[in-house]
Amino acid sequence: MTPIPRALSAEAMALAARLELGADRQQPVGQALEAMYAILDRLDAVPLGETPPATAFDARWEG
Repeated sequence: MTPIPRALSAEAMALAARLELGADRQQPVGQALEAMYAILDRLDAVPLGETPPATAFDARWEG
């Protein structure tokens, strides 16, 4: 899967960070968000085959 380029506006960054961002913080936060989205894109590209999603894991001990 090809990564989707993301153009993050100041409003989108503030919403994702759940903060009010001043102009001096927008670039560092934008870079951090782009790095996180790049990692998520790499995870999406991993072929899982028949592997169930982690949300199907049941950690209860029975026996």
